[in-house]
This record gives sequence, structure tokens and C-alpha cells, in this order.
Amino acid sequence: MINFSSYWILPLLFMFHDFEELVFVPYWLKDHNPKINGRVLFGGVNRSDILAAGIWEEFCIYLLLAAVAYIMGSPLLVATAILPYLFHLIMHLVFVFNKRAYVPGAITAIIELPITIFYLHSLVTLTKAPLWEWIIVVVIMFIFFISNLKFIHWIMAETMHKLR
Repeated sequence: MINFSSYWILPLLFMFHDFEELVFVPYWLKDHNPKINGRVLFGGVNRSDILAAGIWEEFCIYLLLAAVAYIMGSPLLVATAILPYLFHLIMHLVFVFNKRAYVPGAITAIIELPITIFYLHSLVTLTKAPLWEWIIVVVIMFIFFISNLKFIHWIMAETMHKLR
């Protein structure tokens, strides 16, 4: 069986997925209503340069996380960071069903879902942490990544308004 456990795979998956968003979000927002249940997809950011800055910030976080996990020899850190990312991929498919149309990020979400699940499984088999540690780190990762996503969308929206 192939050892699919490199800590550096998560940042690569992230960039592959986010390149689709970076390229297609500005064009998609011109022709589509970005709201679902009152929430604006992609923070309503329709400029690639501003979107790229937010993507860069998240990429740096994934790189830092991968480096720390590598140095510490902790597959738990990457495995638990995959869970919010996996949720993000699934949400793209929910958006597609809700909109009944293509939503940027959907194609790479479809491609990456099985890869990400297999990657997660590979890291879980290497992780010898007790259940209580898993629970704590999963909660921390979800809180961190959701908070960071809200922060990035806020900063990008503020920047876009100032540049108008």
C-alpha cells in the first residue's frame, strides 16, 4: 500500500482547490446571486487580487501547520486540520445543489473529496493520540479555521469597499 501520509499534501490540496476559486469567483459573481439563505458566498469579493490575498493568508497557515506537524512528528495536527477542510469541500457541493448550478470550487471539491478522505484515513492510522486529545484538537481546529475564514472574508470585504 502507498504511504500517503506526508504533512505537505494538505497545503497542496488547498492550493489546487483555491486556484479554481481564484480564477472563477470574480466571473461567477458577475452573473449569479451570491446569496444562499441570506449569506453571501465568497464574502462577495469579486476581485482576484483581493481574493488572492485571502487565499495567500490561508495557505501560509496551512504551510505553518504542516511545518509544525513535521517538526513535532504529529500527524494529529494535520489530520484534525483536514476535517474543517473536508467540511469546506462538502459545503461547495451543498452550494451546487442549493443553486442548481456550478459554484466555483465544485469541480475540485468533487476531485478532492475521495483523495482527502483517503489522506485523512492514512494520517489517522499513524496517529496514536487518545480520544480526548482528538476531541480537544478537533474543536480547536474548527474554531480556529471558522474564525479565520470569517476574519478573511471581513478583511477582504473591507478592502474591497475602500478600493471602490
